[in-house]
Amino acid sequence: MSCTALGFEHQFVDPNLLADFHVVRYELRGHGRSDKPLNTEAYESVRFAEDFKTVCDAFGLNKPFLWMWSLGGNISHSLAAPGTIAVDVIAAYGPEYLSGLLYIGGGVLSTSHIETCIQPSLGALIPTLLSDSSDDMTAAAEGFVDSAVGTPLPYSIKLQWMGGFIAQPRATRNLHISRLQPHEVWQAKAKAVPVLIINGKEDQHCVYENMIAIARTVYDDIEVKLLDGVGHSPHFESPAEVNALVRAWTNRVLWKGA
Repeated sequence: MSCTALGFEHQFVDPNLLADFHVVRYELRGHGRSDKPLNTEAYESVRFAEDFKTVCDAFGLNKPFLWMWSLGGNISHSLAAPGTIAVDVIAAYGPEYLSGLLYIGGGVLSTSHIETCIQPSLGALIPTLLSDSSDDMTAAAEGFVDSAVGTPLPYSIKLQWMGGFIAQPRATRNLHISRLQPHEVWQAKAKAVPVLIINGKEDQHCVYENMIAIARTVYDDIEVKLLDGVGHSPHFESPAEVNALVRAWTNRVLWKGA
C-alpha cells in the first residue's frame, strides 16, 4: 500500500536474477504511475486480477511466479505486487495460472486478515494514514516510511518513498484497505501452489508469526526464511541475500515441475 515499483530497483540490476528470469514490475491501480480511480467499483477483486492478466499478456508471461510485498507489494518472473493480490488472481483464474507465490516482506495474505497480521504500532498510525488533514498527511508519510525498514533509509530514498505515499489520494488508500476479496474461493483453490515466505525479524508492519501460521492453513508447500536485523522490506534492505534465496527457490520449483 502507498508504495511504488521503485522499491524493487535492487532486483532489476541483479545480473544473476536477470540471467535466469524475465522480470517484470508494475504498479497496482491507485499507486505510482497507474491510474487512481476514486470509485468503489474500480477496486473490486476482479479488476485487480484483470490488471495482472493484462500485464502478463503484454509481456508474454506464461505461468509467472508472483512476488508480493506487504498489503500490496509489486515484481513478476515473475511479477511483483501487493501481498493480497494472490487472492484476486487465484480466485479469478485458478491456481494453475501461477508457478508459485513469493511473499517477501510482511505479505498480508488477504484483506480479511489485516487485523490479525497488523502490528499494533502500525494500527495506531491508520487514523493518520486515512486523515484528510494536510498536516496529518506529512506525519503519516514519514511514519509509514520510517517503519517500513529496520534501519533508517538514506535521506534521498526516504523522500522518494514519501513522495510515492503522498502521490496516492487518501480515498485510494481507504479503498485498498477496505476492499472485499473472495478469500474463501482462494482458500479452497490455493493449497497446491508452492510458496516462499521471506520476512525480516524486525518487521514493524506485520506480525509475521500470525501471517505464517495462517499461510500454513492455506498452502501445503511452504518454505520460510526469517532474516535477522531486517524490517518490512527485505528485498530493499538485504537484496543480495533475498535475491539469492528467491533464485534458488524458484529454480527448485521449476526443476520439480519439469
